[in-house]
Amino acid sequence: MFSIQDEVECYIACINEGGLLPLIGISMILALLMFTIYFKSRKPLTRLSSFVAGQLFIISAIAEIVYAMQCSQMLSIEIYLGYVTLSTAIILLLPRVYYKVLIKRHDARPITEIMDWPQEFVNGLDTKSNVYYYDSAVPRAFASGKAIFLSLGMLELVDETELKAILAHEVWHIRYNSRTPILRQLALMSFTKNRSEDELETLADMFAEKVVSRNALESARAKMS
Repeated sequence: MFSIQDEVECYIACINEGGLLPLIGISMILALLMFTIYFKSRKPLTRLSSFVAGQLFIISAIAEIVYAMQCSQMLSIEIYLGYVTLSTAIILLLPRVYYKVLIKRHDARPITEIMDWPQEFVNGLDTKSNVYYYDSAVPRAFASGKAIFLSLGMLELVDETELKAILAHEVWHIRYNSRTPILRQLALMSFTKNRSEDELETLADMFAEKVVSRNALESARAKMS
């Protein structure tokens, strides 16, 4: 019969006998240091890197604890490993097919049906992604998998330069879409909140500003807010 007390006592005994307590402590101290850098830094890339490093140190501590365990059939470890395996499979495989679901859900059509230059602009940024439009009055643009989605409401609202800034922003997300699920999985494995979204948005904005201009990006955001 499962007993939380027995599991806790087994963890304590195995960690002490295995001599890994100092190593686990170092991993947790390094994690705390990385999180401190994250909260103090104002640079998005530094914040993102330090937070990921902190998560990795937490996962390292968890791995060291699992390695130290000498008790067989630890239910808590079996649950955690099952949780990691299932969540990893879902998070890594879902983006490969979800954008196709979105195309059908929104009845999205290739942007080339109404204008050619947005797709040509995206192609010029060295990314293999397709641009789609869909019928919605709500001004919105987003990227998923290998696709960029633009609502008709947004297309009617922004001018060409503003649309280029929006497309450049979404292209950045397309380029790093393969890494974004990994960031989410790290949060699940380390039991921390996924704080990468704000940094990713800032980095995408910086790319759009570089490709087009800051004024165009800010103007587009003002119209869509």
